[in-house]
Amino acid sequence: MKRIIFHIDQNCYFASVEMISRPELRDVPMAVAGDAKLRHGIILAKNEPAKKYGIKTAEAIWQAEAKCPNLVLVDAHHEKYEFYSKKLREMYSEYTDRVEPFGLDECWLDMTGVVNDYAEAEEVALEIRNRVKEEFKLTCSVGISFNKVFAKLGSDYKKPDATTVFSDTDWKDKIWPLPVSDLLFVGKHTTERLSKINVKTIGDLAQTDGEFISRYLGKAGVVLWEYANGLDDAPVAESGYKRIPKSVGNSTTTAEDMTSDRQIEKTLHMLSESVAMRLRKHSLKGSVVQITVRDCDLGIYEKQRILYRATDDAKEIYAAAKELFKESYDWNKGVRSIGVRCTKLVRSDSGEQLSLFTEVQASERDNKLNKTIDDINRRYGKSVVKSAAEADGSNCKCKPANIVNDPFHPEDEL
Repeated sequence: MKRIIFHIDQNCYFASVEMISRPELRDVPMAVAGDAKLRHGIILAKNEPAKKYGIKTAEAIWQAEAKCPNLVLVDAHHEKYEFYSKKLREMYSEYTDRVEPFGLDECWLDMTGVVNDYAEAEEVALEIRNRVKEEFKLTCSVGISFNKVFAKLGSDYKKPDATTVFSDTDWKDKIWPLPVSDLLFVGKHTTERLSKINVKTIGDLAQTDGEFISRYLGKAGVVLWEYANGLDDAPVAESGYKRIPKSVGNSTTTAEDMTSDRQIEKTLHMLSESVAMRLRKHSLKGSVVQITVRDCDLGIYEKQRILYRATDDAKEIYAAAKELFKESYDWNKGVRSIGVRCTKLVRSDSGEQLSLFTEVQASERDNKLNKTIDDINRRYGKSVVKSAAEADGSNCKCKPANIVNDPFHPEDEL
């Protein structure tokens, strides 16, 4: 049976949710932004009038205001975005039991067998778009195709509030002329590398020799070449399915630049504790620890290390993060923000190989201790139990940095 896949993308999602309670903002340039006072001053989402001024997601607030001096800025309310996201998925589940989220504002739906052909698929897509408007006061764009990658390409193709079909008979005519950067997972760096070999469009990539792309970009290049040739056969996950995320991380921007090892160590302790607790909450362990450091001039430094064994223990994560910082940063400038992330995640129950009996004992002891700490913090509030490094400020001659947790994490993180 021919597959028919929908990709539904909410238009200007964060901004649109904010305009539900503030409809007077629909016709004026408006953006959802981070807190500039806490130095999270970037644009998180914008409405259609703001788009016309060239305002872009992730640019600094001052840059956006230079383009549009009368821009209205609104604080983010993540509990609202999660609430509407859940309600939208519940509505989609009335049509199919295969609804796979892709972030808060996007979903794939496998409509194979639900609709008989593309014409009927367009009718159902229009029904869904109308229900989204009537029941939620939001708008969405729907892409329809025979695989997930092209369906997502369709939802991006025409916005806002539109349906685009890339059928199994005309997709080359419509898709191959598009910029290669439009293809899922082709970012800025990959676009630049492909440009160097004169690959500018999706069709250019599709018609390039696959073995050459493999040598040039590695395994990721093979996947992109398959996408460009319509060879994506990935299934849409069943409703309620939770895939293992690519990473678990946390970062913080401090109210003042950090200028000493002691400030960095205390911050890394807090972040490592947070990451470890989230890993344990979801029964995951990380095999790689990565840190990201941003200096006062917004320069970025990243470094990672493969661990001897996967872990969910804050001490091990912190030890690796501390060494990585020493190896990657030379203190030419103050540190504005820092992040700790664990990647290459595995399930905690997947088993681990310990070489010595003493290691087994230590591991069991640490697991019991971590479980006890998690239970106490769950019952009496977060951070009731702290590490000695967090609690002890008496040996620190400098004023500790004021830690403010960043409110956003990448889509592939918990």
